[in-house]
Amino acid sequence: MRKKVLIGLSLVCMLGACRYEEGPVMNFTPVKDRIRGEWKVNAIQKNGVATTTESPSLAESRNNRFNFYVTKQLQINYLEDGTVYQADGDYKFSSNKKEIILNFADNYQKYTRTYEIMKFKNKELKVKFNDDDNTEWVLEFTLIQSFIHYGM
Repeated sequence: MRKKVLIGLSLVCMLGACRYEEGPVMNFTPVKDRIRGEWKVNAIQKNGVATTTESPSLAESRNNRFNFYVTKQLQINYLEDGTVYQADGDYKFSSNKKEIILNFADNYQKYTRTYEIMKFKNKELKVKFNDDDNTEWVLEFTLIQSFIHYGM
């Protein structure tokens, strides 16, 4: 009888620990689908130091919005001198799903970035990459709007 009670209590404890922060949809949705949505750049680090004045490109500046669509299209809305611009491109995941490869162009240059995923949980995405000058950049995103349940 004691064994049955212990087993029962163990099961209750184990199941009680399995909580979803935002429901099971986010936890069981494949990485390639979780990226779908509108993401805002919240923070930037340059060589390990937080910065609010520097960014790797105009499109990758703070407060810019990255829209990842199911069609693997990428749209980045960014501000320059009081005017909102749009950078278009595409993205894909590496075969091991630990990197996102982006191709986009802002007003002045074309970019191919390989973002190494440092953190990707629910509404948070943190990536890092080195630019052509070997400067290490870290971008932190927050999910503004998910497109998972839409055909976008």
